[in-house]
Amino acid sequence: MKSLISVLLALTLILSSFSTVGARAVDDITGHSLEHEMRKAIELNILGGYGANRYGPDNNVTRAEFATFLSRALKLPSGHSTFVDVQGHRLAAGVNSAFSAGIVSGVSSTHFRPEQNITREQMAAMITRALELNKIPTQAASLTFTDTEQILPMFRPAVANNTHYGVISGMPAGGGQFRFAPKQDATRAQAAAFIVRMLQVIESGESLHDLYQAARVSNGSLVMSGQSYLTFADAQRAGVEYIYKGANLMKMKSGVVVANPPTGQEIVRIMNAAKTGQLTYVVKGTELQYINADENWVHVRYADGEGYIRQSEAWLLPPELQKGRAQYSVKDGVLHYRGFNHSTGQYEWERPYGDAPSFMQNGQVYYSLNGYDFFHASGQKAGTAYQYFNFLPLRTKTNYTAEDLNRYIASLNITTPNGKHVATESPLLNLGHVFIEAQEKYGINALYLFGKAIHESNYGLSVIAEQRKNLFGYGAYDSDPLGNAKPFNSFEESIHHVANSMNNRYLTPGGDQYRGAVLGLKGHGMNVNYASDPLWGQKIASHMYRADNFLGKKDYGYYTIAKTTTAGLNVRSDASTSAVSQFQFPQAGHYVAYVPGRNQAGTTWYQIFSDHKDHQYGYVHGTYIEPITIMKR
Repeated sequence: MKSLISVLLALTLILSSFSTVGARAVDDITGHSLEHEMRKAIELNILGGYGANRYGPDNNVTRAEFATFLSRALKLPSGHSTFVDVQGHRLAAGVNSAFSAGIVSGVSSTHFRPEQNITREQMAAMITRALELNKIPTQAASLTFTDTEQILPMFRPAVANNTHYGVISGMPAGGGQFRFAPKQDATRAQAAAFIVRMLQVIESGESLHDLYQAARVSNGSLVMSGQSYLTFADAQRAGVEYIYKGANLMKMKSGVVVANPPTGQEIVRIMNAAKTGQLTYVVKGTELQYINADENWVHVRYADGEGYIRQSEAWLLPPELQKGRAQYSVKDGVLHYRGFNHSTGQYEWERPYGDAPSFMQNGQVYYSLNGYDFFHASGQKAGTAYQYFNFLPLRTKTNYTAEDLNRYIASLNITTPNGKHVATESPLLNLGHVFIEAQEKYGINALYLFGKAIHESNYGLSVIAEQRKNLFGYGAYDSDPLGNAKPFNSFEESIHHVANSMNNRYLTPGGDQYRGAVLGLKGHGMNVNYASDPLWGQKIASHMYRADNFLGKKDYGYYTIAKTTTAGLNVRSDASTSAVSQFQFPQAGHYVAYVPGRNQAGTTWYQIFSDHKDHQYGYVHGTYIEPITIMKR
C-alpha cells in the first residue's frame, strides 16, 4: 500500500511539473529572440500558424510565402502575373499582387519558383522595393558585416538601404562585429522582423536607429560625406575621422570639448582611466582639450591632467566649428584672459592675469590650458611662465599690513551690480587686521584670504555677505545658495572660520581635500576640489595681482617658487636624510617656496615653508626640485 501511494505521489509531481512547463511555454514563440516581432506580425494578420500554439518561428520561408506576407502587410490590391508556376498555387493571390506592385520579380519571365526558400539577401531586395513603393528614399549605410563580400553585388544596395533604416542589424560575429549571412535561408521569425521593422520605417519615414554618419572637412567646413555605419566601431574601423550620431559629433581629429551636463545639472565629472573614480569636476561651459573618443567616453586634457567624460556630457568642437576660444592677450605689458561662451559665441568677460612674460608681444593672442604653457593659434609653443600668485604656496606671508589692505579697498572706484560703491560701502574697508590675524593664527597668506573674500563676496557686497555675514559663499551650494549659505555672527567670525577650514582640509597634507597648498588649477592645488569653476584659482590670483600692483608690488616674486620633480619626496624637519619626515608629497608637481635668506647658492638642502599645519618650515633635497619661471615684464 505504501509503495502504491509513493508511485501515485511521484506521478502527481511529474504531471504537475509538465503542467507548469506548459503554462510557461504558451506557444512555440515564447522566449524566442524575435518573439516581439513575431507577435506583432501575428497581431497584424501578416502571418498565421500551423494549429494551436504552433507558428514555426524557425521554419524556412518560401518565395511565395514572403510575397504573401508583404502583400498582407502593405494591403496591396489584387494583381496579375504571367508566371506559369504560380497559376493555381495556393498563394497565387499574394504573389500576383506583390508582382503587380513591383515588389517581387521572377527568376525568368515565365517562372517564379514559389516553393523555393527565400534567402536573406533576396528578402532585403523585396523590402527595399516595398520602401520605394511607399516613397521612402533609398539610402546607403556602409556595409561592415564580416561576410559583406558574400553578398551578391546586385543585392548590396538593398542590404545597405535596409541597414541604414534599421530593418537589418545583423547577427553577432564576435569581437564586436556582425555578420549578415546573405545566402542563408530566411526563417519565419526573420521574415516577420524584416516586415514589422519595414512598417515602422514607412510610418515614421525615418531610420529606426541613429546610425553613425561620417563627415569630412571641405573648404574649411565640416560636411556629411554620405557614408553611414551601423556601429561606432564600424566607422572607426573604416578610418572615419569625424563621426556623428544624429546631430552629435562623437569623434573628431582635434579640437575643443565643452563640458555640457544634462539639463538641470551644472557640473561634469572627470573620471580616471578605469572610469571608477573622480579626478575632479568642472562647471558647464568649461573648455577641455580633445585627445580621443569611443562610443561612450571622451578622453580629454584639463589643465595639466588627463581624464574621461561621458559622451552624453561632451560637446565636441573641431576648429571648423569653433566661433572662438578662451584666450590670453597682452596689453601694455599685462597679460589678460578673455573668457569665451560657446553657447552664445561671444567673448563675455576679460581680466588681468599677471605680468606678461618676455616671450609675448603686445596685441598677440595666445592659448593655454594650464595657465603656464602658452601656444600660438598655429599650435606652436610660445613659451612657459607661471603667474606668481596662482602658484604661490599659501603658507607664505604677505608683506602688506592691515592698513595696506584697507587702503586698497578705499581706492576702488567700482559700483557693484546691486548699486553699491566699493570704496565707501564695502565691509572689507576695515577688516584688514582680521586677515592679518588669520595669517598669524592659521599660517595662511593674508593676501590670499583677502583676494578670496573679494572674489567670493563681490567685495563683501553680495547678498550672501550682507544677509549671512558670509564673505566666502561658504556652504552656498547651487540648489539654493542663499538658503544653504552658512550664517555667521560677524564678518570676523566668517574669516576665521574659513581660514580654519582651509588650514585643516585643503592646505595640510592628510586633509580630506588636500591637493597641494596653492590656488592652482584643475590639475593641482585647491582648485581641484574646492570649486567647479576651473578658473577659480586664476580669478583669486588676479585679485591678488591687482592689489599688489596698487600697493607697490612688494609681494610679486618675493619668494622663489620651485616645483617637485619626483613622487614620494620627503619634507624633513632638518637638512638631513636622518631627520624626521614631516610628510611626503604624493606626486611630482607640487610647489614649494624657499624661506628668504636661508638658502645659499649651491645648497644641497633647501628650507621651505612647510605645507603641514603643525610645522612652519621644512627641508627638501635640492636634487628633486626645480625653480619655476615667473611671469615678469
